[in-house]
Amino acid sequence: MMFMITLEQITCFTAVYEKQSYSSASKDLNKARSTVRERINAIEDTMNAVLFNIEGKKAVPTPIADGLYPRAKLLARQSLEFQNIALSAYQGELNELNIQHDTTISPKLLIAIEKGINPLNKKIKINWLQRARAASLKNIEEGEALVSIMTGLGKLHPNSAVGTINLGIEQLGVYTSSNNMCNNPTTVNELRTLPQLILEEDFNNNLRHIEGASDYEIITSIPLLLEKLTYHGWALLPNSIAHSYIKLGLIKKLDVVEVPNTLSKEIVAFYNLSSEASPEQHSLIMRISKIVREHLEHK
Repeated sequence: MMFMITLEQITCFTAVYEKQSYSSASKDLNKARSTVRERINAIEDTMNAVLFNIEGKKAVPTPIADGLYPRAKLLARQSLEFQNIALSAYQGELNELNIQHDTTISPKLLIAIEKGINPLNKKIKINWLQRARAASLKNIEEGEALVSIMTGLGKLHPNSAVGTINLGIEQLGVYTSSNNMCNNPTTVNELRTLPQLILEEDFNNNLRHIEGASDYEIITSIPLLLEKLTYHGWALLPNSIAHSYIKLGLIKKLDVVEVPNTLSKEIVAFYNLSSEASPEQHSLIMRISKIVREHLEHK
């Protein structure tokens, strides 16, 4: 006997399994809850098996569902990848593109990308979208952005539909207010007596680089962090971001005895592998990568 299970049913199954809720899955899929429930019921009828037990508001997977999930997830991902490749190959000339970045990427680097793209592609409008890492990777997977420029974490992205390009290294420094009377060179122990200002994106990705103060403040906005830094605490920042405040005499760079002068972070680009089917998209990604590498090499 041949089972007739559709890709839509598989997509509904993976969503319910991951959310353990019909309501949450229906919101993610933009479908009615009753539709999602019907798709799951259809699979259960075909298999003559129960996939989820309802306990309160939760849809708890059965052992059968646990066994099916890895294969269902792979099929759903391959289906999405096929759709993205098909759209990339036949969508025609690009006139607008979304480039995503996290809060830690220097505005000067982003402007360098725009200046490098515009002379060759004057008709393309570029949207610059700041996103947290998880949301950005999801958007890349779903084809909602061409590329995402982010801090590297030194590990591969597990999604087979997303490619990674290592773009280079950005130098970091320890900064504090110009009025701060701490020693320079200073020590990690002395830094621990001061509050540390940490960008939320770095904190969420466990990128503190220096195990500094137990007293720390998490800040989403780089402009706000820089303003606070002019009178309060210390921070670890890309040199390119701190440069303008150094020139104004508002902050200063600290040499830390235990920390090498070559403290740095990786910059990477994430892109949907389906873009390789489109010569125009692939060319743009390679162009962006080249611009970023050249920008970082001259810093």
